[in-house]
Amino acid sequence: MSSLFGFLERMDRFLVSIEKSLVVFALFVLIAISFTEVIARNFFKVGFGWIEEFMRVLVLWLAFLGGALCSEYARHMRVDVFLHYARGKWKKYVNIIGNTFIVVICLVLFVASIKYIGYQMEATVSLILHGVPDWVIGLIIPYFFAVTILRAMLNIARDLLGKEQIKLPLIGGAEELPVKSGHA
Repeated sequence: MSSLFGFLERMDRFLVSIEKSLVVFALFVLIAISFTEVIARNFFKVGFGWIEEFMRVLVLWLAFLGGALCSEYARHMRVDVFLHYARGKWKKYVNIIGNTFIVVICLVLFVASIKYIGYQMEATVSLILHGVPDWVIGLIIPYFFAVTILRAMLNIARDLLGKEQIKLPLIGGAEELPVKSGHA
């Protein structure tokens, strides 16, 4: 059990590093092509028809990759009102119940997204981005649900094993600022 848990955690860390790289790359490409499109239209009176469609695809992928990254830090699909009032071991139980709920819901949506990809493969249409089958663009949807299931299951295992949960990194947060005393 422990070696499987360790393997899944290493795989998850690898996926997180790829997701972060893809988000940065996709955001850079999105900004670059939108800037290029603005310059081309305003100064050269030329536009590229595929850029708008491609930007929509990039936004879709950014949204799902961002959601996948949110699931790494448990900043997704949660209602923390129960966690706010839970103390001690009850907090662990509320976490386990919440993550189990996430697994069940995402499993249903994962199966539905796989069926959707299957339908898209049968249809062989290219409505979203000319020349690219719609099922290729939609592959990010089952990926999102699969990694969300993986991360929720890892959180359940961490709670059961008594391991530390992954916390959102503090970057520029108020918690890092030193408190000055005696001065207003």
